[in-house]
Amino acid sequence: MTIEHDFFGILGSEDEGEVYWSDTVELGDQNVGVDLNSPDEASVASESLDIAAAMISSIEELDSQARESLVAELSSEESATLRYINEQLEELDDDALDDAIIWDSGDRQIDFLRSLRLQRIGFHPHHGGSDEHFALLDYSISPDDSDSLLVVTVDVHGDTVAVAVER
Repeated sequence: MTIEHDFFGILGSEDEGEVYWSDTVELGDQNVGVDLNSPDEASVASESLDIAAAMISSIEELDSQARESLVAELSSEESATLRYINEQLEELDDDALDDAIIWDSGDRQIDFLRSLRLQRIGFHPHHGGSDEHFALLDYSISPDDSDSLLVVTVDVHGDTVAVAVER
């Protein structure tokens, strides 16, 4: 069985295996890798594909909502966002930080978050529940200098479900 979708084209295989699609989209002056995968094409609803396509088409809005959730996390001293900021400020040398932090408003944490680069968005269309990870947005402050990512997990509505640091 295969799935045909207006945005993604033909997905799946004859043996009802994994569904996979990838591309690169522009976000401002950067390219962002986007992929969609599911271990089982039978569990992928066409509505989920429509939602993923809409999110990709409005990537600026999705990115903005994710960044707003990161700003909201600054109020909690135990947040993954603050842990990521502090780890990167300690790990990266001053030159790398000067190159990475492109904003200078006077608020170091906000400037850090505004300077994050969205590296990748991974969609999981088989997770259609409102408490499930429908998409993962991987951010890095300096992709060439650090492997650490700040990962924002969103549901089918674009609401943040979780924020985590990955190495």
